Amino acid sequence: MKVAIIGGGLSGLSCAYELERHGISPVIFEKKGYIGDPYSHISALLEIQHRPIKDAIKYIKKNFNLSITPVNSVNTLTHISPNRKTVIKGNFGFFLKRGKDEDSLPMQLFSHLKSSKINFNTFGDIDPLAKEFDYVVVASGDTLFTNQLGCWHPTIRTYIRGAILLGDFDPTNLVMWINRDYCKSGYAYLTPFNNKKASIVLVVSDVNEKEVDHYWKVFLDYENLNYTIIEEFKQAHDTGFAYPHKVDNIYFVGNSGGAIDPFLGFGQLNSIEMGVMAARSIAEGDDYERLLKRVTKHNYQLYQMRKAFNTASNETYDFILAAIGFPGIRHLLYNSRFDVIKNFARLYLLKK
Repeated sequence: MKVAIIGGGLSGLSCAYELERHGISPVIFEKKGYIGDPYSHISALLEIQHRPIKDAIKYIKKNFNLSITPVNSVNTLTHISPNRKTVIKGNFGFFLKRGKDEDSLPMQLFSHLKSSKINFNTFGDIDPLAKEFDYVVVASGDTLFTNQLGCWHPTIRTYIRGAILLGDFDPTNLVMWINRDYCKSGYAYLTPFNNKKASIVLVVSDVNEKEVDHYWKVFLDYENLNYTIIEEFKQAHDTGFAYPHKVDNIYFVGNSGGAIDPFLGFGQLNSIEMGVMAARSIAEGDDYERLLKRVTKHNYQLYQMRKAFNTASNETYDFILAAIGFPGIRHLLYNSRFDVIKNFARLYLLKK
């Protein structure tokens, strides 16, 4: 069986590994000259995002046979709104390194591959590949081909501006800001590499590349962030839904298939799972949409949260942070098995 994978990111590499486990050696077409993300940063894999999954690292190992080593655990959550600051202690998830380093998440996935062939600096085009190969898995990290085939349904358009900082940091602390004055309906977060280096990202909704520079300056000034910046980056960061996820012999996975969650914009677990499920559909003949049920349902619920969040004011943000500071609410949200996302989405739909 001949399988082509367009893209060597999280979903493409996960798909290739699962295909290898089924005795299939795919060909990966990677437009970059390397494995990994264009810029280095730290992302978060939060337990509250993925309930009822308790430990995403163990879930990935058990269900997909992929071993992942995080940079650190997330043991502190610091939430900051215009007039409130709430700090919560506990076991909240993991920090994962992104970029090109050997210990980055993409390189960790790449290390699992044994027989896949990778063509670097090569743009994979679905039309000729769909004729040459039995199956094509689109894991390009963008929506070029899903748009081309009429499968993409956008939800949230954002632009991100970020930097690598030097300073003194708690390596287990995830800091998040919400403030419409510089985020609009987006957010900002700081994630540490270690106690001397961190990445910081500002996500602003409905702006272009030039406008995000303005909000970036407002953010740094407003929060009085005077760290030493050693690297900066920015890019468009859109989320949406793909449907169908398979057209003829073409599968959509990862960001091309709508893996990025529409609330916080993280998508590591979804990308890995979609890549694996595409491989299982190809190798075992299972229905791909059925295999993606957990991912698509979860992202739909997150989209309901996003729509409610879009209407919130700075006063609402202050109220939310005050509320989660109360022990009972804090325990329910962060230290119980209560599925916040599912129940909030259900409540939002009932109110409509």
